[in-house]
Amino acid sequence: KRSFQRAVNHEPTILWGHYQLARIYFVEGNYARALEEANLELEGNPENLRALYVRGLVHAYRNELGQATDDFTRFTAWAPKEWAGYNDLAWVLSKAGQDEAARDTVLRALQEIPDASKNPWLWNALGVAELNLKQYPRAHAAFQNAQNLAAGLSEADWRRAYSGNHPAQAASGLAAFRAAIDENLRRSSNAAQ
Repeated sequence: KRSFQRAVNHEPTILWGHYQLARIYFVEGNYARALEEANLELEGNPENLRALYVRGLVHAYRNELGQATDDFTRFTAWAPKEWAGYNDLAWVLSKAGQDEAARDTVLRALQEIPDASKNPWLWNALGVAELNLKQYPRAHAAFQNAQNLAAGLSEADWRRAYSGNHPAQAASGLAAFRAAIDENLRRSSNAAQ
């Protein structure tokens, strides 16, 4: 963090400087500062739309769902082959009660992204949208796919997906993800009955 701060103090528009600070502040839970740094990156380097992703996360965690939706929508248009943008866009849309839009977002990702059918995060997001839409058999099938795929994830896979997080959190993060899928699968089974 100190090195990135020194870099942007020396050269305020250095590429990736404010972006990396935004990521750090986001992980630390300092959302106001993360938002400020993401905006500085976009101001100084408007071509680095990765800052939209961080800014979308900040808005989502601050429950500013409209702004988060806008940022993730712009990010997925800019990086249409990256699954995380679609996944978080679907998450925000579901939080906003826009479950059809969330489902459509994941379905688009499954068509646009190579090997997306092997991504447990996308299947889980699809299951959540289907569950919220009371499409219980579809939700159950999506959660089963997520569960099967998550069973094959390693801690190294988790660290790649969450490269900004501390590596020591990989085991607990992966366990929590699997537990959430199991709970979603249980809910879809109970709802169907």
